[in-house]
Amino acid sequence: MEPTLIFNTGAPISIVDASGNVLNVATGQAFFAGLHQRFCFSRCGGSQSGVHVRLSPQAAWRLLGPGAAACADHAVLVTDVGDQGLSAAVRRRGPPDPSRARAEIIELLDRALMEAPQFCPETDWSIGELARPGTTVAAVAAELGWSRQRLIARCRQVLGITPKVFGRIARYQRLLATLDAEDSWADRAAAAGYFDQSHMIRDFTAFTGRSPRAHVGDRVTFVQ
Repeated sequence: MEPTLIFNTGAPISIVDASGNVLNVATGQAFFAGLHQRFCFSRCGGSQSGVHVRLSPQAAWRLLGPGAAACADHAVLVTDVGDQGLSAAVRRRGPPDPSRARAEIIELLDRALMEAPQFCPETDWSIGELARPGTTVAAVAAELGWSRQRLIARCRQVLGITPKVFGRIARYQRLLATLDAEDSWADRAAAAGYFDQSHMIRDFTAFTGRSPRAHVGDRVTFVQ
C-alpha cells in the first residue's frame, strides 16, 4: 500500500491493477506505484529480479513531484511520471548495470534527493499524525490552524488520496506488521485500530483480494 519504486533487472513483468489495467515493464525499466487502496499483481514469465525501494509519501513527492500523487491506485513507468526530478534522471542515466544495479540505484536516488525540493513541515507533520491510531482529520486540522477542507486538499495534492483513506491504509499497514504474531485475529484487529474482526476482514479483502487466513497461509503469490 505504500509508495513503491522498482527497477526491473530480470525478465519483463506485467503489473495488473484491480481495474484490470496492465503496465508492461521491460528489462532495465523502472516503475512507480503510488499509495494503493486496492490490490494489484505482478506477472513474470521468466526469472524475476530487481531493486525494490520502499518510499514514504514524503520521499515519493520529493523525488517525483505532483506526479507521485497522480499515481495513486496505479503503476506508471518512472520515465512517464514527469519531466523533472527522478524521472528526468532515469531517462538521462538509462538502465542500470545488472551486475551493480543496487549501487547505481542508490547513487541515483541519493543525487536525486540532494537536488529535490524540501517537504513542507506542516504537511510532513500532518501525514505523521494521520498515520497514528485514533487520530481524526478534525483534530489534525485544528492543531495546524487549518480548515478540514484545506487539509483534505493538501493531502490530495501530495498523496493523491483523502486523509480518511490515508488513515485507512495506515491502519492496514499496522495490521500487516502483526501477521507473524501468535495473537488471535480479533486481538490483531483491535491492536491495529479496527472496530472488530469483521471490519478488519473487509479491509484486508479490499486491499489484497484475499482473506487474511488465505494470505497468511499462502505467501508464495506476491500481492501488493
